[in-house]
Amino acid sequence: MSKTVAIFLGILSILFVSSCLDNVNDNPNSRNPEKEMRELNEALASLIADGWDIDTTEMGIYYIVHKEGEGPLVGEGDSLSLEYKGYLLGGLVFDASSLHYDDEIWDFVFISSELIPGFADGLSLMNKGAIIDMIIPSQYAYGEKGNGPIEPYTTILFTAKLHDLKPAS
Repeated sequence: MSKTVAIFLGILSILFVSSCLDNVNDNPNSRNPEKEMRELNEALASLIADGWDIDTTEMGIYYIVHKEGEGPLVGEGDSLSLEYKGYLLGGLVFDASSLHYDDEIWDFVFISSELIPGFADGLSLMNKGAIIDMIIPSQYAYGEKGNGPIEPYTTILFTAKLHDLKPAS
């Protein structure tokens, strides 16, 4: 988890500096695809400069593997025990399994159509014991409408640890 904290602190510092350099006449609350892409590219460049190995799924989800798991990868209908935390690029936690479950683990049956596409795509890379970070552009998350504290055109990040996977029978 300390690696994850370091990643997000790096992203936070890049975004702080870039926000100071934005045009003074820009409305700080106005989000658009160009602003999101600028923030995303700056965050990715910062992570790469810090030596992180970032991979990309076919869908376009960026991810960092902190620990390889073992066994089969997550598939439709599998029963999962997942610990996760969702962040905005600025570091705000908008969701976490610890906010919903006393043991901090979400037990559920994986049905990709019930999750945001980027989160489902990232989970499909995992197997039992895997720990990854996912960087999900808004087009695979909450898009132009946003959701709660997630403004429109906002890239989100998830840390995820798959404690258990029981394949569908």
